[in-house]
Amino acid sequence: MRRFSNLFCSVITLLLALSAVSPAMAQQGQYHLNYVPFSLATLKAGGGLATYSPISLVDGQTLLLREDDGVEFTFTLGSETIYCQGDKRVENWVYLRTLKKKTTVTVLTKDNEDTKALVVWDRAPSISMSSGPLVFTLPPMCK
Repeated sequence: MRRFSNLFCSVITLLLALSAVSPAMAQQGQYHLNYVPFSLATLKAGGGLATYSPISLVDGQTLLLREDDGVEFTFTLGSETIYCQGDKRVENWVYLRTLKKKTTVTVLTKDNEDTKALVVWDRAPSISMSSGPLVFTLPPMCK
C-alpha cells in the first residue's frame, strides 16, 4: 500500500508541475480572428489568421516558424508586409534575426490558405482565460 501511495503522490506532483508550465513556453499555435482592431488595405472583411511561434528561419523572402512538436508554418515576406519591433514600425525584417530562438513572434495573414505575411510582430499575442471564454489579443499595431 505504501508503494501505491508514493506512486500516487509522484503522479500528482508531476501533473501539477506540468500544469505550471510557463505561459511563454505555451505560446505556439494559430487562432482565427473574426475581427482585427485596426484596418489594413490588404485585409478584407476584418478577420484573419494569427500564427504565433518561435522563428526557425528568416531571410528577405521567407519566415519559417516552428512549434516544439515540429509543426512548421511558412510565410512569404513582401513589400506590403508591416514589421513591428516593439511599438515602432520598422522598414524590414532584419531585426527578426536578432531575436532569441525561444522568442515567440506573431504573424497575421488573411486566412489559413494564404501564406503572405501582412503583419509580423516581435512578440506573442496575449492569451487569457478566466472563468469566462478564451480572450485572444493581438499585439498592439505599431506606429
